Amino acid sequence: MVYNYNYWAKFIYIEKYLFRFDTRIYLEPVNEVNNNDQCIGAVVGKNPGSAKQSKCISNDIQPLELDGDQLLPNVKSIVKKSYEKVKVTIPEKEYIQVLNLFYLCDKNLEKATKNFEQIKQHGNIRYNCDTENQSFNWIWYVWGGKNKNQTIDSLLNSLKERFRNLNSANHFYYAPKQSKIIYKVPSKSDFARHTQGLKHEFVIPHISGLINNKNL
Repeated sequence: MVYNYNYWAKFIYIEKYLFRFDTRIYLEPVNEVNNNDQCIGAVVGKNPGSAKQSKCISNDIQPLELDGDQLLPNVKSIVKKSYEKVKVTIPEKEYIQVLNLFYLCDKNLEKATKNFEQIKQHGNIRYNCDTENQSFNWIWYVWGGKNKNQTIDSLLNSLKERFRNLNSANHFYYAPKQSKIIYKVPSKSDFARHTQGLKHEFVIPHISGLINNKNL
């Protein structure tokens, strides 16, 4: 049987905790992934939520079971609509790279940050994703705003700093207070709106413009 999926990632255990790396959102389903597939942009969230592996843990990239995760399908839907808006055909095997402030899997943010803090104290462990080192046509930030828990907020803010070094000419996020797209990497205090409940028409014009410029 041939399986076709839009969402793929690698899963690795680090000190008994599950991490998800190299998460990809393919705009059209694929039955295999390879190094020649084209990354068209990236989205940056807090940490992997409820989506989980569909197979046993291995070093290979594998399709995901969404298990209620809404961020991945929301991003796919918005970007596909952006292609439709400018009447550009989606090339085969194009995907959006998913980056995170940290990559430990747990939909409970309080538990995830607590466990991640413990791992950080254990020395030289690779807990960031290597895909952060590549260049991106655009990067969309959706890591939300200030957290009510000051301990969690402090950790998340410290992790935001490294994203100022990501290689892209087009950084942006949707700012709900200003009701508009902001063209920069969000600061620690900026509210970079998550996709949950976000009206697609707030960001489709901007992403479609990036797609159109790339294809001119």
